[in-house]
Amino acid sequence: MFSGQKMIKNIFSGMQKNVGEFLKPLPLHPNHITILSALLAASGAYFVFEKNIFGILLIFLSFACDGLDGAVARAKNLSSSFGAYLDGMSDRLVEFFALLPLLFDATLMLPSLLLLFFGTCMTSFSKAYASHRGVMDADAAAKMKTILPRTERVISIFIALIFFVLGYLQYAHYLLWLLAALSIISFIYLQIEACKKKDNK
Repeated sequence: MFSGQKMIKNIFSGMQKNVGEFLKPLPLHPNHITILSALLAASGAYFVFEKNIFGILLIFLSFACDGLDGAVARAKNLSSSFGAYLDGMSDRLVEFFALLPLLFDATLMLPSLLLLFFGTCMTSFSKAYASHRGVMDADAAAKMKTILPRTERVISIFIALIFFVLGYLQYAHYLLWLLAALSIISFIYLQIEACKKKDNK
């Protein structure tokens, strides 16, 4: 993993662990937090579409919940295969809802949004399918480094949404094209890494 990415991951992991321990006494199930994350993103999408700054707050809370479900699960020792599955599905839904207002309001952003969502989904699918088909084990697939990890991608999407709500569409447009390019490069990079693993078997 690149040094900058590792530093960001360590910072967020430490924060999530502390919050997970803080929420441990509350009667919250991790899966409920996962579902709440998707619902907040769907609600936030509506307000962002209306250019209401409240939508930015809801999207932020959605992203925050998306990182807390796993922390609470580990703190309460409630980690499960279904929880991991639900979390993965929620991740895609949250990103879809976050990008949805941009899709309907600014047609010039359509190509970049489609490429970004394609690259994002195919990157996750590549890791899961490589593990499923035995190209590599699950741990190795999960640890495959990418140029645009989810944490950095989510932060960038959030910044693009702020530009959008404040009316700086051109800046949002440039940022989305950058994210789209990096997501496609990440997808191609993973295919190369998978081929290397295949050759080593």
